[in-house]
Amino acid sequence: MTTPATEHLIDVDRYTGELIQGWARIKQSIFVILTTRLRTRLMRLWWGSKFINMQDKPSNQEVIVSGMMAAISAINTYEPEFKVTRVTIDEAGPDGAITFTVEGIDLVDQVLRRLKQTI
Repeated sequence: MTTPATEHLIDVDRYTGELIQGWARIKQSIFVILTTRLRTRLMRLWWGSKFINMQDKPSNQEVIVSGMMAAISAINTYEPEFKVTRVTIDEAGPDGAITFTVEGIDLVDQVLRRLKQTI
């Protein structure tokens, strides 16, 4: 049985190179998880998600539901500091852009967090 973390992990901001932690690190992690296709990282073939596969597909109910399930599964699997409670696809544009909202609990701070992002 694992014990809950008492401090946030520290990571490097992918744009500035500065150290980040807390909600900023979790947001970055969620974005990277959802935009990394499975089997594209050489030493981590099973890391990533099938969420990005819904890009450029018809915005029907089957594609949207499978995208939401892929996001929930991947985030809950690969982000140890966050537990997803809800994912919504807000918009799937004709240009392939997907706007989504992820809600969940920051497991270290025990705070409900919400991230709205477009990829």
